[in-house]
Amino acid sequence: MKALIKIAILLLPLGVSGCVIGNGRICGPQTPRIYCDKEAFDSLHNQPSLMERWQHPARPQIERPQDWIACGGSADGGYAAVSASTDAERVTLSRDNFDQIQRCMMGKGYRYTGTCEGKIPSQYPACQRPEGAAADR
Repeated sequence: MKALIKIAILLLPLGVSGCVIGNGRICGPQTPRIYCDKEAFDSLHNQPSLMERWQHPARPQIERPQDWIACGGSADGGYAAVSASTDAERVTLSRDNFDQIQRCMMGKGYRYTGTCEGKIPSQYPACQRPEGAAADR
């Protein structure tokens, strides 16, 4: 019996040798990298609000929340959900609401600093550039 326990103790490290501890988790070869890489995990779970993705070249950041709210955004940096009878209608109304907020922020001189990559962000008014303008994102 003692020999069996000794063998089990000797073989135990072999069983977990493919695993490492990362970001407070045990990460094996099939664990997605995002769960093991603390920097990637934090960037995914602590993303800036929609409001924080706007910068003004001359105004201090302390004025940004007031401008965001004046443009129709909510105090938490997002924008209010809209009610509609169907999901498709709600999506359309939400998109239109967010587009209006973006146009208002651009009208106040703010510049969008978020990503324009992807099917949805590439359609944002802030990601559309005038004909002939160079891409900067």
